[in-house]
Amino acid sequence: MTEKKIELVGGCLSALLAEKEIIARYELLQRVYDCVRRADLTSEEREELQAILGGKHAASVASGIFFNVLSGEPIFIKLPKLDSVIQINGVIFHFVHTGGYADPDFAKAYEKFNSSQEELHHLVRLNLADLLTEFMGRAGYALADGSSGKLTFNGPGGDKSLDFRIFTSIQEVELVEGMEGSVVIVPHGESPGPFISFFQEKGKEAEEGEIKIWVANMEEGTIDPFIGYPRDMAIYKQFKNPRMAMMIKTNWGRRME
Repeated sequence: MTEKKIELVGGCLSALLAEKEIIARYELLQRVYDCVRRADLTSEEREELQAILGGKHAASVASGIFFNVLSGEPIFIKLPKLDSVIQINGVIFHFVHTGGYADPDFAKAYEKFNSSQEELHHLVRLNLADLLTEFMGRAGYALADGSSGKLTFNGPGGDKSLDFRIFTSIQEVELVEGMEGSVVIVPHGESPGPFISFFQEKGKEAEEGEIKIWVANMEEGTIDPFIGYPRDMAIYKQFKNPRMAMMIKTNWGRRME
């Protein structure tokens, strides 16, 4: 069964790279998550794929596939090898070095990337939800409700629950009434600047409202605490760097004194 799902994911990626021979790293990452979601993997198939992918990036199936696609030996044998990199206006693009691409090709690829921002913005929300579901699943939690603008996960036995709200950037986060006790998930950024600004401007408000802010590294398939910790050690143990929130409060908090 897993071989069929590998073919399904591979076919999705093959169609993508046939359409976009020069692709932004950020877009490739989001499209990989989308292809994995479309494959509708069972928990057993995810475990099998993780075993096949191996390595340090296997915590998330999508992140493992993303790095596998960029490796020299992808499990999808029909995919082109994206062995070259170029940066255009600060955006990293991957492509095949034998493609014979010229400046107009790269300019066109950048234009296509810019025109797809709205779609990618939508995908980020869906992909963060998928990553969060995997993360919470490893802690024994299952998604119970996602119909009211938030995701509610119930723990083993149904005696524990936790609400999450997803934002596509730390700049987008607004602390409003009704968020008390919930967790905000945002993707990591290339620069710490926006996170420092948020911590200085809204960090105290978040703590007083018991609103936790956690950061997802979608490339690595990990989630770490930025502000606030879970009460359940099963969730705490899933963090790659569980001390991050403590380090941030210690170091960045000094700037607020």
